[in-house]
Amino acid sequence: MIRMDLRPVLAGLIFIFWMASCDYMTENQSDQNSFDLVGLVDSQVILLTNNNYQIRKISRLGSSNESTQFVPDSAGWARELNIIRTADISKPGLRSYYAIETYDSLEFKIDHYTLLDSGNSTTIYQKIYWEKASGQLMKIQALQNVNNPIYNSERYIEIIFNKEDRENLVIDSIIVEGFQKMILSDTTLYRSISKILL
Repeated sequence: MIRMDLRPVLAGLIFIFWMASCDYMTENQSDQNSFDLVGLVDSQVILLTNNNYQIRKISRLGSSNESTQFVPDSAGWARELNIIRTADISKPGLRSYYAIETYDSLEFKIDHYTLLDSGNSTTIYQKIYWEKASGQLMKIQALQNVNNPIYNSERYIEIIFNKEDRENLVIDSIIVEGFQKMILSDTTLYRSISKILL
């Protein structure tokens, strides 16, 4: 009788299952080490462009106010949503710099990512809100900070998703607010509210 050494085969199977589990973590955002904001932006650009969504923006920079409404093309949506990309922490080089805590509120399951060392990333924290009843993504919050010899800035980003559309994940509004302090100059405050309209 020929006896086969099954150890290499078993090792190969274990490796395959391990790789499959890594892919599963990538697909199930609520259970993974970080949320893929870049993938979210890419999918939203396609959806918003194909369905001719509009954007209404109300902005304040210092004492100046501005209001606009228009229908962006694909490149325009990419520019409008690029602010969300800046808060992405899903790159492999960043994941180990964040601690994650998951807790429940009355309405949401919240994944809270906190930066362990401020020298490793500009995104201080990120919060992902999942509706408990449906498991649907409802809101994302992030705080960013940059502090160097030239300037100091802080930016808060909030992305709210449409509660009415249960078939598609669609951004409802984006809030961005913060300040920037250049060396030898006054602090500039800013705030922008972008509402997505069909």
